[in-house]
Amino acid sequence: MFTLGTFIEKVIGKAKEVKVQTSIRSGVQPILSVESLMDYPKLKELIDLSVNKIMERYIPDLSGKTTLELGEGPAAYGSKLLARQAELAVAVEIGGGSVGRQGDISRGYIVRSTAQALPFPAESFSYLLARMATPIQGDLSRALSEMGRVLSRGGQGVLVDYHPFGLYTKRGSGKLRPADSMVRRFEDYYRICKAANLRVVDVREVFVDETMRGQFASEEIQAYRQLKGTPLLIFIFFYKSKK
Repeated sequence: MFTLGTFIEKVIGKAKEVKVQTSIRSGVQPILSVESLMDYPKLKELIDLSVNKIMERYIPDLSGKTTLELGEGPAAYGSKLLARQAELAVAVEIGGGSVGRQGDISRGYIVRSTAQALPFPAESFSYLLARMATPIQGDLSRALSEMGRVLSRGGQGVLVDYHPFGLYTKRGSGKLRPADSMVRRFEDYYRICKAANLRVVDVREVFVDETMRGQFASEEIQAYRQLKGTPLLIFIFFYKSKK
């Protein structure tokens, strides 16, 4: 418990430092939101690139395990989970959009549903990948509660979300984060996960950096310069206690 508590305190401290650095970087200049600098298809391109980069390193060996992917459709990781020797890969496509039909085994089973009401019995999966950095993410606390319900004891997973200190607008109909989002800072993830019987064990952050420059066309370079160095995504790695 002491080790985990110390880890969480260090991560919270680091997150606060990121917030301070972001504020200092912006200085007296007007802070432009991500939504005002690029459209959602471009942002989704950066998100997908970042998630692929992180998950290529952090998807564990899944031999004999049942896995669940949640994300805005179409499903993206069925083949990768199966390549890690998963016994079964199921994808819940939030909002639909798949070219595959439900139950198509070629990429694992496909189900269309919401993250807040998963159509599975309790403790059905031993690994979970939730790509929730989407404008249709819905109530994240309810989604995490459902993840905790369907994850088996001793199971593990990762939640991908917009970074809480990212330059996402707080007002207007075009905002990416839900108006009723319960996440304002890193501590909120720890609290919501704990309520869902999930324990945070690691955190990874993604920033708009030099590696993303090639994703911006010449007419988009100004947007890249405005965003460079700012937080984009946060990866919350968790597990469910065996007790």
